[in-house]
Parts: sequence; structure tokens; C-alpha cells
Amino acid sequence: MKPQSILMAMLVVGALSAQDSANNLNARVILFGESIQTRGILLGQGVEDQADRQTGPGLRVMGRFAEGSRWNWELAGRFQSSAHMVTNRVINLPPYTAGNPANDLDATKVKVDYSYWSVGAGYVLPVGDSVDFGVHLEGRAETINPKGSYTQTTGGTGYIDAMAVYFRPWVRLSLDGKLRTGSFYTVVGADAGFAGFKTNQRVIPPMQAMDDQTMRAMAPTWSGSIYAGVQF
Repeated sequence: MKPQSILMAMLVVGALSAQDSANNLNARVILFGESIQTRGILLGQGVEDQADRQTGPGLRVMGRFAEGSRWNWELAGRFQSSAHMVTNRVINLPPYTAGNPANDLDATKVKVDYSYWSVGAGYVLPVGDSVDFGVHLEGRAETINPKGSYTQTTGGTGYIDAMAVYFRPWVRLSLDGKLRTGSFYTVVGADAGFAGFKTNQRVIPPMQAMDDQTMRAMAPTWSGSIYAGVQF
């Protein structure tokens, strides 16, 4: 995903949506910071590695489907963030012999990059004069990219730079407040997201040959964000 291209596209859409405010479509442009944690995978028998939690910025544009409707279309992009893996230990089982030497894997220089773009729809329900509750269904094209150098006592130093794109549904629940500021509203809030399904790891691949299935198994199953923006 190229952040500059997505940012430009969303700003254009946001500008067009703002022009529709004359028709009371109530466009929103939202900046958010989202926290996720990729899932753990097996790097050896009984050796699971899970990258640390990571937080990345993103941009979301919303607009009503029709005047007076509570349904909104949504476009979003979460820019790339990363977290390092933590394994630095023997990854094969004893007994250790000449034919099965201890294999000490140091993967702490490998980081997992994560980003996505999404399209979806949301139902926004007022629960007070200045508070909205939203239920959002979106399809996310998630990019998972483990990359970096690693060392193994049985294989020297290697490098991984693999990538998988995982498109799947997500559900988000949001709660935000609005404050009238001149001709528009300032919006602040928080949301929680949950993946519609997950992929499970089938094999334990060598680091240099990590397969698509394993990378998809690393994809997060939850997200949480705080956000702020404007409503025209």
C-alpha cells in the first residue's frame, strides 16, 4: 500500500463530500490512531513468537447515502506500522546430536509491518444531543509484511521480506461526541473492531520460505482506536 496515494485519494473524496454538505449529507473526515497486535505463529516445535503491539495512524472519510438517512458509506486507510518479533532461543527439540544439533534462532531483528485500506458502510444512531453510537461493517485489505535479518546456528544469517494481502470483513463499534465549532462540528471518539474470521497456521515453515497461509495467520483479530475530525 502506498500511503501517499491513499491519502490523496481520500482527501479528494473528502473534498467532494464536503461539497455535498449543501444537501445535508453530513460528510466526516476523521484522523485515527489504531492499536493492534498480530497473532503468534509457531517457528519451531512448541516455540511460538508474537510481535509486540503496534499503533499506526489512519484516515477515514464518511458520507450519508441519502438526505436524512442514518446509513453512511465509508472509505479508510491505515498507514504502515511495525513491531519486532521476540524469539531468541533454541527452536528444535532434544536430544541434540550431530544429526540434530541445537538450532538457536534469533528473530529479534525481524519486524512485522501492518497496514490496510477498507471500504464499508455504517449505521450512526444519535443517543443524545451531541453523542453518536455507530455500528460499522467494512471489508479490509490487510497487508502483513514480515521482514528483517535473522540468525540460526544451523543456517547462518538469513533475510526475510515476504508479504501477504488478506481481504476479510470487520465489524466496528464506535462512540463519539460532537461539538459545534462555527459552520461545522468537531468530532472526537473511540471505536473497537473485530475481524469476521481468522486463518490458522498449517505448517512450520523455515523463516526464508514463510508461506501465505502462515502470514495470514499472523493477522490481528481485534483493533482499537481513538479519533478526531470534522463533520461538515
